[in-house]
This record gives sequence, structure tokens and C-alpha cells, in this order.
Amino acid sequence: MRINENQEIGLVNLQRNDKPKEKDTVKSVYQSSHKDQVTFSNNAREIARLQVDVSKIPEIRTDVVDKIQHAINSNTYNVKGEAVAEKMLKEVLIDSFI
Repeated sequence: MRINENQEIGLVNLQRNDKPKEKDTVKSVYQSSHKDQVTFSNNAREIARLQVDVSKIPEIRTDVVDKIQHAINSNTYNVKGEAVAEKMLKEVLIDSFI
């Protein structure tokens, strides 16, 4: 097998073309002058702000836990059965829609 300056191999001619095609030149000019941008809607900004605010709230509200714990320990914690049932039904309904 013989390869000459034009890189001919057997019957196949693999001439090298180092010149960029017009299409490639336009593409490279476009790529160098075009910059991607990302913009956020007002709703997205508000959601991001709210997420930051929510992340600052402690997961466990120790003041509420301490108050209830004190009421339980002193036998003054009373909850109506209707309130518990209502809360349970609300949770079931919410879960069924989600």
C-alpha cells in the first residue's frame, strides 16, 4: 500500500482541505459573538426568595414542643377527639389529591 502527498490510498482519495467552509466560518463567528443568557421570571425570583426564608425556619419549633411537653407532664394537656378526627380527615383528603 502506498500513500502519496494527496493521501491517496488505493482507489480512495482522501485529500486534505484545511480551508474552513463558508458555513463553518459563519458558525464560528456566530458562536464567538453570541452569549447564552438565562433570565428568571418574577414568580421564579419570588419562589427562590421564599425558599431562602423557609430554610431559615427551624424544623422543630422548640418553644411549641416545650409548651406541649410541659402541659403533658402537668396533666393539663387536653385535646378534643373531634379536633383530632378533623385533622386526620383533612390529612387523608389532602393525601388523596396528591
